Amino acid sequence: MHCQPECYACLENLARRCASLAAAEEKLRREALELALLYLDQNFSLEVPTIGLAAELQRIIRLKTSNSDPFAETKKEEMALARHYAEKFRPPVGASLRELVQFAARGNGFDFFMERQALEKQLQAPVKFARDNIAALEELLRGYRLEGGRKILYLADNAGECYFDLPLVKRLEQSAEVYYAVKESPVQNDLTAADLAQSGIGEQFANVVTTGTSSPGLDLAAASTAFRELLQEADLILAKGMGHYETLPELSLPQPVFLIFQVKCSPVAQSSGLPKQSYAAYFLAEKERI
Repeated sequence: MHCQPECYACLENLARRCASLAAAEEKLRREALELALLYLDQNFSLEVPTIGLAAELQRIIRLKTSNSDPFAETKKEEMALARHYAEKFRPPVGASLRELVQFAARGNGFDFFMERQALEKQLQAPVKFARDNIAALEELLRGYRLEGGRKILYLADNAGECYFDLPLVKRLEQSAEVYYAVKESPVQNDLTAADLAQSGIGEQFANVVTTGTSSPGLDLAAASTAFRELLQEADLILAKGMGHYETLPELSLPQPVFLIFQVKCSPVAQSSGLPKQSYAAYFLAEKERI
């Protein structure tokens, strides 16, 4: 997905937050932010992808401050809070596929920076999908169980979501071999292999792989050879979060792609045709693949 005019302010805020977390010294923070904002001014265009700009802004700040993971402490706090709420609102034993997809989607709506009372209210609210292909997903999985030998690649999103993803991953494992893909190295608050290892539940994911990248969404050009090979072998791609909504349509992948995300900004609402703050769980249609 390419930038829209509203994306500039969002990217600027991302740079400011990243710089503020990357260095304790005010002078170094300011210098890192100035470099990032200069890059943004010089490269922002409605012809370029938002994800590419977001990745580069953060790379500039990490290099300038010599801080490889500015969001490290934020992620620790986020994961602790997410674990608490995931346990509090966990689906019942024997939950349906729909309930597990709803739970995974609820995790994508988890906003660590939201005031706690408002966050809990949001987590208690019913998850209703503005676009819903869960019945079709269930039918596909039923076929996988009968045939055997299938592979599902599950693309993770934010760090705290692993607690909300696990029940769905376990259900998917009843139909296919599931590979849970996380980032190789840090970018904003995306889940990395190191984060998952410290989560306390990492060993419950049977197959954990990394993309080989440090970019939001999926930057296939920068992905590792091993990940690209796995991507080719996968029978189904299941992807969490707006970053994957923004990047996967442009990759023209041959296998079915199932997206689960909350619409968190106006440009994505306009692009998807879905209301802002609504949830979506659907197969990417052929006409949507650029």
